Formats: sequence, C-alpha cells, structure tokens
Amino acid sequence: MNTTDRQFSVPASHKWMERYVASATVRCGDLLFIAGQTATDAALTPEARGDTRAQARIAFAKLRALIEAAGGTMDDILDIMSFHTDPRDIDTVLDVAREWLPQGRYPAWTAFGSTGLQHPDIRVSIRAIAHLGKGEKKCFTPDSMAWLRNLPISAGCRKGDYLFVSGILSSDAAGNVLDPSHHDKQARTAYVRLKEVLAAGGGTFDDIVDMIAFNQDARGMDDSVDIWCNEIIPEKAIDTVTAYTAIATTGLYRLGHVGAYRAIADFSPGPRVASNIPSVHWHAQRIGGASKKKGGRLIGIAGQVASDGQKNIIARGDTAAQARYCFGQIKGVLEKLGASLDNVVEITSFHKDPRAWEIVMGVGKEVFKPGRGPAWTTVGATGLYLEGYLHEIYALAMV
Repeated sequence: MNTTDRQFSVPASHKWMERYVASATVRCGDLLFIAGQTATDAALTPEARGDTRAQARIAFAKLRALIEAAGGTMDDILDIMSFHTDPRDIDTVLDVAREWLPQGRYPAWTAFGSTGLQHPDIRVSIRAIAHLGKGEKKCFTPDSMAWLRNLPISAGCRKGDYLFVSGILSSDAAGNVLDPSHHDKQARTAYVRLKEVLAAGGGTFDDIVDMIAFNQDARGMDDSVDIWCNEIIPEKAIDTVTAYTAIATTGLYRLGHVGAYRAIADFSPGPRVASNIPSVHWHAQRIGGASKKKGGRLIGIAGQVASDGQKNIIARGDTAAQARYCFGQIKGVLEKLGASLDNVVEITSFHKDPRAWEIVMGVGKEVFKPGRGPAWTTVGATGLYLEGYLHEIYALAMV
C-alpha cells in the first residue's frame, strides 16, 4: 500500500473545504483528480446566479487554475463529468467548454441531470481527471458515434495506461435516439458502442476497472446490471469482474435517452482482480465491490450503500449513520485488495436529498486524515438502487 506519492491541494480559492477533510485536487503518480468545480467564491457563496453560461465559465476558470497549479494544462484532461440542475443546460455548458478545451483533443465527457448541488443557486458542477505524465494523448470517436464530433467530446481518451470512456448513449451515427425510453434495448446498444470505443483504444471489456450506469429512471438499473452480468460477462469468475455503480438522474443529453454508461480501462499488466465482502448484498453477483489490474495502481470502487448482505436497509432515515456504514464497506473491499481508506483519492457522493452533503462530508472528518482528504464532489440524485438509501458513495483509490 503506497500512500506517500500523493499531493493534496486546498488553495485559498477553496477555503470552505478546510471545514472538511476534502481536497480540491489530489495528485497521485501521473493522475490528478479534481473535485467538482462550481461558480462559487472561497466561502462557497454562489456567483452569477441564474446565468448558466457565466457559471460554466467560472467553473472552467477554476478548473484551469487548479490544473496549472499542479503543473499541467487543460490539454491534460482525459475525463470530465458534469452535473446539471437542469439537463437542458448541457448544451450551454458544452458550448462554453469550446473556449477552454483544445480543439480536436477533447476529453471523454459524461453529462447528466442532478436534483441539486451544494447550494440551490449552483447550476453546474464540473469534475475532472487529468494525466500529467509523459506520453501521447489519444482521443477517438468511432464512426458509429460520429455525432459526438460536433461536440467538445471524444468517445474515448487515452494516455499512458488509462483509457476513459464517455457516458455512452443509445444513438445512431447522426445522434438520433435509438429505442427511446427502453432501458434494456438502450443498454444493449450502449454496451456494443462501449466495446467499439475500448477496441479503438486498444482494449476489451477485460480492461475495465470501473463502470457506472446513469439511468433516468431508477427502475432501469435492473436492466442495465442484469444485461451486463448475464449477457456481456456471463462467464467471468466473480473475483475477476469490474466494479459497477448504478445511479438515477433527472435526465441525460437528449429526451428519450434513459441510460448512459461510463467506463475507465487500465492497461497495466496482469489480469483484473476484484474484491467483495459478504455484507455487500451483490457479493455473489458479477459485480465487484472494488476492482483493479493486478499490476496496476487504480482501484475502482462500486458505489457503496447502506444495506447488509440480504438487502436489509441499515440505519433507515439516519443520514450520518448511513454514511458511516458506506465508508465501512469501502474500507472492507479495499482491505481485500491490500489497500485502505488512506488510498482513496476521489469521492463522488450521490444524495437523495442534496442538502445532506454537509452531514456526509462531516462524517468524512471521522474517516480521513487531516490534510489528506479526497477530491470530493457531491451530487443530488433522484434515486438509488433500493428505497431507503439516503446516499451512495462512489470512490477511486490509488495504491
């Protein structure tokens, strides 16, 4: 377990984070993990209220300042997730992004709607991962996804051992929505597209160490997960599968899109290995609680929730207690891979009530060491896998 080669940053522009054990950025090796950037001042007071375009510019300016402070540039960004309180604003934010991102070298990008961010007047949050090491950045979009070439988005973006894949949507090459509102059919199409992007980057499903499905209707999670487990990887041993997170959102890029599928692949040597613990209710399914390449550093951690191995809800209605349980589950799956909570470099916590973020980040002070908190993004979500979950905590770790 290596926790010595990481750098944590909480600059003056993010002074509010000092109240919690959270960082604006965490660098580990070549990767820089950047918490969701919003149009807020150092005290988390919203700026440019009601103006999505202006808020996006402020968020990108903060993002660039953080990357440059770490010694990188905007061209080093491989992956963006953006969270929108109104998914109709996604195109506005993408339009602003053209002002900040190098043309033709766009990162992978996953955009979706949120029920709320850290303040009711924040309209967009932009989270990113950059690669500051040596090597060529390669961005590609298969012909089957040609419509993305009109946007500041690459279907896949690779540098070094890491390939980030945009949230894959069920569209034809012109961008028309295929099988509107059909979760199962859209999932199958998206998995075919995902395979194409992986192949373009030199990989296969076996290289994925982290997978997230975003569903507009929480009831679509079952289709997404069942098709993945039973049709895409039906022969995989449980200890060789990937971490898989499922979250419900208020909306995706276009009306009719009901699923988006985002992945991280690692081309480090060795097979993929996965861990799970009996207190995770999917421990006997083809979903890892955490997964990594045997010779790699990056660990994908499936979104952890407050239920036991039989799907019984833990601490029903208790925000802080559920958060503690989730962190305990993260600790458990990491330990089986020879890691610990000290290895966590990034958290995205999804909340049924977006106002719960302060309580959950407060629990983080019990979990993480002062000055060594993860890059942390909080997002309101319409639904989680079971009724009774108050939040789901998704994370990445580096060993």
